[in-house]
Amino acid sequence: MTRLPASPGISAARIVIVCGLSLFIIFGIRLSFSVFFAEFVLAEGWSSESAATIFSLNMLVFAVTAPLAGVALDRYGPRPVFGLGACLMAGGLWLCSGARTLDDLRLAYGLVFGAGLGITGLGPQASVIAGWVGPARRGRALGIAFAGTGAGSLVFVPLANWLITRYDWRSAYLALALVCLLLLLPLMTAGLRRPPAVKRHRSRPAQEAGDPRALLGLPAFWALLLVGLTALGPLRSLTVHQVALMESAGVARSLAAAVVGMAGVLASLGFVAMGWFSDRYGRTAAFSIGAAGLLGAVGLLLAMQTDASAGLLLAYAVLYALGESTRSSQSTALASDIFHRQGLGKINGLLGGMFGLGAALGPWLVGRIRDKSGSYEGGLLLVAAMVLVSLVAFVIARRGTSGRRT
Repeated sequence: MTRLPASPGISAARIVIVCGLSLFIIFGIRLSFSVFFAEFVLAEGWSSESAATIFSLNMLVFAVTAPLAGVALDRYGPRPVFGLGACLMAGGLWLCSGARTLDDLRLAYGLVFGAGLGITGLGPQASVIAGWVGPARRGRALGIAFAGTGAGSLVFVPLANWLITRYDWRSAYLALALVCLLLLLPLMTAGLRRPPAVKRHRSRPAQEAGDPRALLGLPAFWALLLVGLTALGPLRSLTVHQVALMESAGVARSLAAAVVGMAGVLASLGFVAMGWFSDRYGRTAAFSIGAAGLLGAVGLLLAMQTDASAGLLLAYAVLYALGESTRSSQSTALASDIFHRQGLGKINGLLGGMFGLGAALGPWLVGRIRDKSGSYEGGLLLVAAMVLVSLVAFVIARRGTSGRRT
């Protein structure tokens, strides 16, 4: 008896679930860096700027590898590409467990682990999801999958803090390496496959992909790159520095880690809700709401320097989650909506590279300002400025695509 292929709806649902579980692990580990960062500064005695260079180098490597991963996805499909990425993540974390100096960590976490993150990151995974789900439901699909990024912080940030407290940060990295090797690798290699549209047209890439040179003459394309540069830069600046910043205001590290975990849970709900909202009311409206939330979170961090009350911590978790749940998902949804003919892997990989570049510069600049001034105030104002720039760029990109649904 001939076996019928699975229906597109069932296959698409499976892809979304597998991507969500993968991002749960990937971003849970990635966002736990804020706990490691606090340990590097307080226990190892490294400066904020020096410790932040570990994450910044990681994001620079991410920025280079994400576009390459996108091109490889269009050509080879997700299984071999993401399999390589998961192996690099596991290897990088294993090298971190044996690190003795800052340079060791820059090599292990910055180069090796960073390459793995670039390959398995939001842009490349968004391209796979967008290939399976049409524009009318794309915001919801991306929101459901990207909810894993917030939920992962609920588990992995407190877990990393417990492992560091119970053992040390090197043992914590070894445990996370095993998670990548034993869970993430089989999940991504067995659970993902090439979108059917890519299968159907891969023999005619020239007709389907469009002329890449034509992108350079489109203001919407340059605006989209600016969105990518400033979308995650402010967010990852808070990711890296938030625990240390709360500790400097007198908040216990365990409580700060719990606040970050709570924000992750709320972000998971926000991804789903704002994905639905964007499909119904538009990407720009959803992105604007998230930008307002992130600006509010920055304001609360400034207020915590004089009053780190429980109410402010709770409000911060809510507003940070609102910002988290709209930055990457709405940016990749917009890119997939308006530039899908250039290749979903290519355009989302390029956007992911800009995510990484912004996420590299932001934390480093905030750390440098903190070291030079002795205060986080200037760095937080820089974060607010990046949020405003991203909002203006998003609006320009949207208006440059009149006649298309975004």
